[in-house]
Amino acid sequence: MHSLLQLAKKVNQTHKGLGELIAVNILAAKAKKCILNISPAGCGKSTATDAVHKALGELSRKYSSLTMAGLRHLARALSGCRQHLLIDDLGAEKSYWARTSTITVLATLVHTGYVYKVTQQYVIEIRDFEGSAAINIQPVLMQALVADEDWVAVVRDKTLRYYHLKRPRIPKEYAPEVSINWGPPVDAVRLKLKRGKLWYQLLAYGLTQWSYARCLEHIPDYLKAAAALDGRQEVTQADYHALIKLLKPMALERYILKSYGMESGRTFLGDVFCLLTELATDPAVPIETVADDYKVSPKTIERVVQDNPEWFWIKNNSPKMLMPTEYTTKILQLIGVEHAKPSVQQ
Repeated sequence: MHSLLQLAKKVNQTHKGLGELIAVNILAAKAKKCILNISPAGCGKSTATDAVHKALGELSRKYSSLTMAGLRHLARALSGCRQHLLIDDLGAEKSYWARTSTITVLATLVHTGYVYKVTQQYVIEIRDFEGSAAINIQPVLMQALVADEDWVAVVRDKTLRYYHLKRPRIPKEYAPEVSINWGPPVDAVRLKLKRGKLWYQLLAYGLTQWSYARCLEHIPDYLKAAAALDGRQEVTQADYHALIKLLKPMALERYILKSYGMESGRTFLGDVFCLLTELATDPAVPIETVADDYKVSPKTIERVVQDNPEWFWIKNNSPKMLMPTEYTTKILQLIGVEHAKPSVQQ
């Protein structure tokens, strides 16, 4: 079994549902990419990034919060930096504009290694950055992010959005123990790209988030990073299979991001994403449990379900249960939810 899949399996034994999230974050760190970890509050993002930080040790820096002003003060430390930056929260920024701008700057920094940004208050200049970044994001911020003009210009093609749809029903008070073999440098890994069935499967997932040109850049980088983390200097079919399994949640973006124009008018279906998280955790969930998870009334959950009949329905027994439609079940199966099975809608 590939080392990344072994890592995910081991983590899931103690922290069910976090294994794949941690594996993909380590993969992004090795590939020197920017990853956005998207899930509702209480789903384990912070626990996962704590585990990644501990596993990487001196190869990473973790910030409990970060603002644009904070980036200005970090400019000298980040110039020439080769570490993995972990941002648990975008901090005290009061506006969605400021938060999305921080994401844009970090995505640009990881992709190009250079940022020169001028605002009314300050100037940010970072040079020769050779690291990676992971940013934890809640669905409400995604709504502002996809509506911003920088979504198309910068963020969409320069980041991997990992949709984490697992809620721990029995939360642990500690982060999982993660050990990794960092392996050889990615630049030392050989890749002879074979455009066969496995390549086109990966390409199909990549195209749900990136342009074709960016797929040709990102996918080989992730393949080489996977091989390096498995202790090899050559990409094999095992790396293709591991990536296909780990990157399946990418495909969700095609269904929960609605566009009303070619490059404008985008909406993130935040309520749908939150309810999908419940159904990706359990095949059916009591409405009362969902209401408790999001600190709203059961009536609010019922209204959201009524507003999205193509996605969900309510089984009116005792207790009332949140159920997936056939359409939702197919999407859950597509993104790798193993327990997703068709249900008979009343």
